[in-house]
Amino acid sequence: MLLIWCAGIFIEWFITLDEHFVILLPFLQNTYSLVCHQEKLKLISMGTSETLTCARCTGIYIGLYIVSIVYLFFVPKIELRIKYLFVAALPMIVDVALTTLKIYQYTKTAAFITGFLLGSTGFLYLCNGLKNLLNEQINRT
Repeated sequence: MLLIWCAGIFIEWFITLDEHFVILLPFLQNTYSLVCHQEKLKLISMGTSETLTCARCTGIYIGLYIVSIVYLFFVPKIELRIKYLFVAALPMIVDVALTTLKIYQYTKTAAFITGFLLGSTGFLYLCNGLKNLLNEQINRT
């Protein structure tokens, strides 16, 4: 599912390869607008094609996807504590705060990297939460 979601972000790039993908564009634009502001200046562009999410959201989703692939082969044996998630979110929070306060200028690279860090860490918490939910359901029956 994550692969399909991430591929959808780059649909405009796929349209340049095969114009049949254009049929999906309006639906996907509306779908991604539910999870991202899609501010034009913050989209990743290549030529005339742009992502359907901003650089930060794209980083989050790509981070989720890459760690999900790694997770198929290697499950880390660490105890997840909420402080690790906060540490992973801190660079993004600082980046947003500093750009909002105009202390430094927004860059797509910094946004992507901070999003990637949060997304890749967040996947571990998502999996752990789903595992705990399943265990609760199994123990109820």
